[in-house]
Amino acid sequence: MKQNNYFYILLLFFSTSLAISQTVIDDFTDGNFTSNQTWTGSTSAFSVITDATLPNGSASTDGSYLASNVSEGDVSLAFPSNEISEWHFSLGTPNYNPSGSNYIGVVLMASSTFSGDLINDNVTNNFQGYYLRIGDSGTDPIELWRKTGTGEEIVGDFPSSPSFSSGDLKDGLNIRVTRSSTGVWELFYSIGFQNNSIPSNSAGRLTNNTYTSSSFFGIFQNIGSTSSTRRIYIDNIELGVVTWDGSDNNDWSTGTNWDTNSTPTSTDNLIIPSGLTNYPTVTTAETINSLIIASGATLVATNAGFTVTGNATYTRNLPNGSQWYLMGVPVSGENFNNTWVTDNSIPSSTLDVDNRGISWYDNSSSDTDSDGGGTSDSATGFWRYMAAGDDNPFAVARGYGIIRSSVGDVSFTGNGIYSSNQTFSLTQGLNNFNLVGNPFTAFITLGTFHTTNTSNIGTDFFFWNGGSTYVTKLSGIDGAYEIAPGQGFFVEATNTNNVIFEITDASHQGSDTFGKTTNQRPEVHLSVNDGNGKIPIRILYIDGTTKGYDVGYDGKLFDGVSYNFIAYSDLVESNGIKYQTQSLPNTDHETMIIPIGLKATANKEITFTAEALNIPNGLHVYLEDRQTGGVTRLDETNTEYKVTLTENLDGIGRFYLHTRTNSTLSTDDVLLNSVRIFSPNPNKLRIAGLQQGNASVRIFNMLGKQVVNSTFVTSGVSDLDLPNLANGVYIIQLETANGSINKKITLE
Repeated sequence: MKQNNYFYILLLFFSTSLAISQTVIDDFTDGNFTSNQTWTGSTSAFSVITDATLPNGSASTDGSYLASNVSEGDVSLAFPSNEISEWHFSLGTPNYNPSGSNYIGVVLMASSTFSGDLINDNVTNNFQGYYLRIGDSGTDPIELWRKTGTGEEIVGDFPSSPSFSSGDLKDGLNIRVTRSSTGVWELFYSIGFQNNSIPSNSAGRLTNNTYTSSSFFGIFQNIGSTSSTRRIYIDNIELGVVTWDGSDNNDWSTGTNWDTNSTPTSTDNLIIPSGLTNYPTVTTAETINSLIIASGATLVATNAGFTVTGNATYTRNLPNGSQWYLMGVPVSGENFNNTWVTDNSIPSSTLDVDNRGISWYDNSSSDTDSDGGGTSDSATGFWRYMAAGDDNPFAVARGYGIIRSSVGDVSFTGNGIYSSNQTFSLTQGLNNFNLVGNPFTAFITLGTFHTTNTSNIGTDFFFWNGGSTYVTKLSGIDGAYEIAPGQGFFVEATNTNNVIFEITDASHQGSDTFGKTTNQRPEVHLSVNDGNGKIPIRILYIDGTTKGYDVGYDGKLFDGVSYNFIAYSDLVESNGIKYQTQSLPNTDHETMIIPIGLKATANKEITFTAEALNIPNGLHVYLEDRQTGGVTRLDETNTEYKVTLTENLDGIGRFYLHTRTNSTLSTDDVLLNSVRIFSPNPNKLRIAGLQQGNASVRIFNMLGKQVVNSTFVTSGVSDLDLPNLANGVYIIQLETANGSINKKITLE
């Protein structure tokens, strides 16, 4: 829901002994609080209103709210409950300064009903139990109090509780309180209006076990000086949330896996928390009322009859603010609109101020700047963005780019989760890249997904690393890679058919990681950093691969976006494509010299580091800079190579990676064979990888006629002008101080 300057209270309670159902709900959509549920207390002091009538509010489709009337100071509401062990609620008010004469509270446990003021030894409220209070004195933290009949005493402040002054509740406060059987109370909180995720910031613990039973719960307020902006708003009252604890196994139908020791019913509201060993798998056609899945938790539902009659919410924590993530949406029926943007702290663009931080990929056309620099319109390439006022559904199995303005959770609330196969229609355009997203609330396996869709997509999968670049995963070497719930990634379409996400592929994992592998293959991980982020390059040594291109083992750099800075490797037997992952034979390591390509601007300081994993004993990793002639070992702890570029770079020829027993470079013949000779266009010949010195080149056509004879001074990458030559095959004869080589090229 979207609220800008007003609030609601969401109360969720555990009730373990209700005769018919484990949960009770009142969302006020019936327009009253006299049935479903029946409230007692100061009922004349409250009314059901829509958010269009809230102070400082604006009209929307958020529904009904229960609010205290303007003229009331001491008011309270209660309705019956059985013993409760957990409470969730959201609290807020447009302009309320909590204090000793202005306070808000929630009765967590009460032995009898109540009305009016609960505090200051009010003899009309003679009950035993516990309540929370916001507003007392000093910094106004959240306090836990114990009602002793006609008296009361403070149990204590929650040690890390937020504190409040005037206006501090205008952004809303989500609270979760738990109580153990031994009387240990813990309070969790988060800022916001929409309590569809479980608050995770702990305010600390307090212990008191004086009372262990309850018959009522409710809310109360005391306002010393009433006004229209000092009203309390409540909504979506829920009793009896059922929590999965996975005590025994993953089986949904095992009662002891739930905190109620019985399986959920059709009227139950469920929470699947994070941090557990076992998560639920359900294979039968179950019906429940509502569902919340916390960030890091999973649910495998493989029966199409699995039904949520109310809301289903999936939450994902984004650990870095102001950073893009690629995400799918594993609930059905959620829209992205102004409400969703506000509730999830999605920022606006600083350039195109109408755009919001939700985007999707469209390979049909590339957006350009239509009105020049210095205006609010900027080029967005293949990305399309939500505009202010848009209201569109999140598409199943599509991937989205999403950014929060700060660290926190992104929550998707819809009318259910996907429990059957889902499809996404591929497109081909100016490129063939498609951004898709795992639509399930569980992991899927990259290798299985590729096998299912092998006739429709390539072998490369591109994942954003959450920082500065894409990481390429491959069907052949990364088949065990687990794609997380709601994870977005790019595939390359080979046609315009559908890709299929199979529900039988959904699974739980031991921890919420993005890669799970136990192989011990030799690998070199090279990182290249320009100060703004690291670019990873993987070199793998695998039996059966070649020095050229191997399908499913060599992964190209993602080129569906433009780069100002990028690093990559060229194949030892080059095909002219930039690779993020290169697989090589696991033999003759010292003879394979790997060109490292770079696109970077002059005056940039570039840092190279490397990690060697499982490479043969005695081999070390070296980086060669053929412009300076330097060779640096990189696989030792805390070693690096730094260089400040004196000119723009865009290609291979300067940097080379070696695996050797010592820093002495290969023979001249091997070094010369690592030189790349190619024609970037019909008028240029590019020679990359020569050490500095004098060189000469002669070019012969296939009839043996010499058509070029030129000398030059090498500098890593040398471009030579070509005369107007006919298309065809030519022989290049290159001579240097270290020797000569002949190579064949084709001019087109």
